[in-house]
Parts: sequence; C-alpha cells; structure tokens
Amino acid sequence: METIPISEAKVRIAELVDKAAREHDSYTITRNGRADAVILSMAEYESMRETLDILADREAVADISESEATEEYSTSEEIAELMAQRRGRHTA
Repeated sequence: METIPISEAKVRIAELVDKAAREHDSYTITRNGRADAVILSMAEYESMRETLDILADREAVADISESEATEEYSTSEEIAELMAQRRGRHTA
C-alpha cells in the first residue's frame, strides 16, 4: 500500500482510482503527515465488508470452526446462500 499526501492525491485522483480498480492497488492518503483515508477497489472493499459480516456472525464463525475441525468444507456458493438466509434473503 503506497502512502500519498492529500495534495498529491488531488492531482493524481483519476490515476489512483483507475489503478485501484484495475490492479487492486490501494493507497493511504495522509493529511499533515497523518493517515486519514484509503483508496481501494470496490471489489476489495466489498470483500472486506463480507469478511467482517461473517466474522461478526457468531453462528457462521462456529460453523466455519466446526467445518475445519471435521474437515467438512462448503463451496463459496453454499456459504453465500447461508449468509443470505441468515440475513433474510435467498440468492437462489
């Protein structure tokens, strides 16, 4: 992750957003030498949010731990369906 002062980021914003989206680069933006913001791709952001949602769901974490202990694994589609059911909406 590259660290960039806000003054430079203002000048390069289009380039930074393009690189974040295409190459999944991420940038820490500083103001007065202090990290204040991050630029990252929407895909990376959504992935982080989904991970946080799973980690915040005690049942999901327990299910994952149990699966690891018994070596029973689910596909990403099965996990997505399980999370959708827990949120009250079905993907299928």
